[in-house]
Amino acid sequence: MMSSRKKWFSVLLMLCLIVTMFPTVGMAANAKFSVAASAVSASSDDGNVPGNTVDGDLNTRWSASGDGQWIQFDLGSNKKVAYLKIAFLNGTGRTSTFDIQTSTDNSSFSTVQTNVTSALADGLQTFDFPDVDPARYVRIVGHGNSLNAWNSYTEVEIYGDASTAGSGTVVNVTNTTELKAAITAATAGTTIVLANGTYSGPFSISKNGTASNPIVIKAANQGQGVIAGTGGFKLSNSSYITLDGLKFTNTGTAISLSASSNVRITRNKLALAANTAATKWIVLNGSGSNNNRIDHNEFGPRHDLGQMISIDGVDGQVAQYNTIEYNYFHDADPQTENGGETIRVGLSGLSMSDGFNTIQYNLFVSLDSDPEVISVKSKNNTVRYNTFRNNKAQVTARHGHNDSFYGNFFFGDGVKAGVGGFRIYGNEHKIYNNYFEKLTQAAINIDGGDFDAGPNGANYTSDDLAKHWRAYRVQVTNNTVVDSTSSSIAVGLSYTYAPVDSRIANNIAKSSAGPLYNEAKTSNTVFEGNIGYGAALDNVSRTSSEIKNVDPQLSPSGGLQKLTPTSPAVNASVGSYTYVTDDMDGQPRSVNDVGADEYSTSTIVRKPLTAIDVGPAAP
Repeated sequence: MMSSRKKWFSVLLMLCLIVTMFPTVGMAANAKFSVAASAVSASSDDGNVPGNTVDGDLNTRWSASGDGQWIQFDLGSNKKVAYLKIAFLNGTGRTSTFDIQTSTDNSSFSTVQTNVTSALADGLQTFDFPDVDPARYVRIVGHGNSLNAWNSYTEVEIYGDASTAGSGTVVNVTNTTELKAAITAATAGTTIVLANGTYSGPFSISKNGTASNPIVIKAANQGQGVIAGTGGFKLSNSSYITLDGLKFTNTGTAISLSASSNVRITRNKLALAANTAATKWIVLNGSGSNNNRIDHNEFGPRHDLGQMISIDGVDGQVAQYNTIEYNYFHDADPQTENGGETIRVGLSGLSMSDGFNTIQYNLFVSLDSDPEVISVKSKNNTVRYNTFRNNKAQVTARHGHNDSFYGNFFFGDGVKAGVGGFRIYGNEHKIYNNYFEKLTQAAINIDGGDFDAGPNGANYTSDDLAKHWRAYRVQVTNNTVVDSTSSSIAVGLSYTYAPVDSRIANNIAKSSAGPLYNEAKTSNTVFEGNIGYGAALDNVSRTSSEIKNVDPQLSPSGGLQKLTPTSPAVNASVGSYTYVTDDMDGQPRSVNDVGADEYSTSTIVRKPLTAIDVGPAAP
């Protein structure tokens, strides 16, 4: 017979088991949200539509090719989001990489996790992260997979519970005094709304929101909250602040971030009053001004000297992991002094530090204030998918190493002087998949140097950082240059030291002006798989395996000169350049074609940008 003690123990054990089957009172039990197909959208697709990811069928999918392609889920109202489950096409054969972002308003997105990589497995995989509350929109931003640039998800499930964060505090202000008071009182989740009118700065901010509850300062009506006076917003030791929809007409700097991170500057108009001294419109400096986003703004016109955006730093370290995207930069007047770059990423004293900054999907038009429209002066940054139209300037790898420049479009009118492409100094840079048309300066110049730091860039003193460093191991691959009036691709146009161990491969140069490949200095640069047509190929004797004199058979398409099916460039690339996985259109490459374009019937993902694609009013 069971003793009474054993009976009570058995009963207690049974009760404990029953209790664990149900959520504890007051504790949330995360559940899968129901998302209709109509509530799923995406940046693009190849015919496999975004709604396929919520149909419960692992045999259907959403697919889009290209780094940055996204799929988004509208939960209908603010929720607490706890984790995701995602199933991937061919999940056992390749890993996929992506970011997870959330938003409450479908405008300002916060990154929850970055560069997440899937496991090699079929079926749904769980991706957990700290709960985000509130969030209505969940976005997955794809970075391709381990084999190619495709993002393909068969099912996505989102889990969480009702939001407990509420909508936060909204403070409406109508004048400068009220705005300063609201900034002083702001806490995480506060939204300060500026009524139409003029507010006299500067305004100092030292505040911290959170990823799920940022502090937002925004115009009630886009562009109607005007910041005037002798300065704009000075943020120090701040985080998770958003500046949205304002118009800046002040003198001095519009926005400065000092030791501030996760700040978003979005959908603003910057047309500052002229200054007598060189002035940075937006500047990031101090320690830890990282992970900031500057997007969908308009910059210009500009009549004075200084940078529109300057990514600086402190103690030898440039600010890191910042993103500049979907902005419209235009109309900067010529200056008599240097220092008028539109964007500068680093300084000579910061040039040996890693930036990991990204400049993408921006439009640059008629910017004549400096020979460098973008000046990169640090290491490991990316300039991609931008469009440059008739700027009297080049994009320059001025200091630093290991920067990447790809998928950009450059256009001139064939008349305006000084309209160029890239000018390169330093080591290990990659320039590929870029398109150039009607330029009047070299499309790509791996320039000579006036200082040699050695093959590893290690032999220098601080006094040497400002010099033009000799280029080592630069790779110029799969670019297309058409109808330009200067050299298409050049080696060592200036200074003393010729580039070393660089490669020029699988490019197309078609123009009546030559030499198309201009080797101004003797070097050991390797040429292979290039095409030239219409003028003298080179001022050095090259074999047909290095530069082939043949018509690439280009035809107008979408404002570009693109390959035709009978082009000798089709399937003709040589050598091993594994980073060239898609083309300028974002179409995947199979057997790679020569030039920036891959002849393909796949969906075009990227194209040259116009003013309707960028700036405050863009989607």
